[in-house]
Amino acid sequence: MDFLEKVKVIHIIGIGGISLSALAIILQAKGIIVSGSDKALSPLTQKLEDNGICVVQKMDKTLIEKADLVVYTSAISKDDQEMQYALALKKKVCSRAELLGYFSRQYYTISVAGSHGKTTVSSMIGHLFVVAGKDPTIHVGGIMKEFDGNVRLGKSKYFITEACEYKDGFLHLSSDIAVILNEDPDHLDYFKNNENYYKSFEKFAKNIKKEGALIVNYDDLFARRLKFLNCFSYAVKSRADLQAINIKREEGFITFEFLFMGLNFGKVRLKVLGTHNVYNALATIAVGIASGISLQIIKEALESFEGVERRLEFVGRVKGGEIIHDYAHHPDEIIASIKAVKESENRHIISIFQPHTFTRTRDLYYEFCRAFIESDEVWLLPVYPAREKPIPKITSKFLAKGISKYNKIVRYFSNFDKCYSFINKIADQDKIFLIMGAGDIVSLAYKFKKTMN
Repeated sequence: MDFLEKVKVIHIIGIGGISLSALAIILQAKGIIVSGSDKALSPLTQKLEDNGICVVQKMDKTLIEKADLVVYTSAISKDDQEMQYALALKKKVCSRAELLGYFSRQYYTISVAGSHGKTTVSSMIGHLFVVAGKDPTIHVGGIMKEFDGNVRLGKSKYFITEACEYKDGFLHLSSDIAVILNEDPDHLDYFKNNENYYKSFEKFAKNIKKEGALIVNYDDLFARRLKFLNCFSYAVKSRADLQAINIKREEGFITFEFLFMGLNFGKVRLKVLGTHNVYNALATIAVGIASGISLQIIKEALESFEGVERRLEFVGRVKGGEIIHDYAHHPDEIIASIKAVKESENRHIISIFQPHTFTRTRDLYYEFCRAFIESDEVWLLPVYPAREKPIPKITSKFLAKGISKYNKIVRYFSNFDKCYSFINKIADQDKIFLIMGAGDIVSLAYKFKKTMN
């Protein structure tokens, strides 16, 4: 039976989340009446309201009573007031992951999994399919610059989405093409250990549809262990079906040539910063080839791709100093972001970081301590708790002590206003301020959109 066959009204708890807000738009396009709640209003919730979707901050019992289905974010607590009310009314409920899984079975689904890079690669693939005239529906965890949003509604069979491993959410997906970018253990508050994390990716690969394809990064030692009948590999350092060679920086752009089955198919020039985007481009090329898109169109799409907001996004200037914002919240992402900025600019780099969740800060503490080595200064802000309660002694001040063993200049700011003032005080044309984090640090970064000079 169709999961949504008799559903006419849906209420979403946590509708302001970037994934659920996109799903809300997709549901509405299918003729379903959608409402939702979130603790904080944002530009995303405003867009929903502009589209006629009712969004509330406090529980509205009427909205839950009218709903045929209540969808919830995995970030809500077990004792959430709205969830408890829905259960008391014996409403049908499902998680965001279950809903996304339903959509994956209705479309020809291309899903992108990995510890990091999911949003950029999903957006790259989405852009490619649009350029190729395939009119896809796209669902990503960021704001795609080409479409000025986190969702694009298409009329074709193609559905392009991120596949998030948190709480095994991606195991609900059934993919025609699945991409696995990397497997760097994360979310250990749920997985408990590295081996459980790797096993989850194995299960994800096994959920690919029978005639589907697995695309995997062969430079990742754990991802390359995955097996599937139709498996397609890409790499920079290893031998693979698809390889990048002659990676260079030319006039501020990253360029590379790619080999497919040993044959050189020429040079690609990327607009987006960082050599790590070569891997993202290879994954996109692999999906394009597997989908029968011509190499000429693939090159055209990659070279016109503008990127995603909060992914090495140039925000503005203060007294000549550049402000760049990035979503990096895992040590490997931090390393890649700092490296990307150093590749493009030979200036004094100040990394400003808001740790995301207490458990991640605790579980990857030593990795975080070493992640900023290539930065000239490190500034820390209080931990963003997200779904968690504080853990004794796990604070940004504690992290600062560890980082100070590897970096000479480490500062701590107790709030955004103090950090903002200090940036304005010391900014000059020789400095780049790299603001990183997945929490509300975006509000600090975007203050500089209004103060460009």
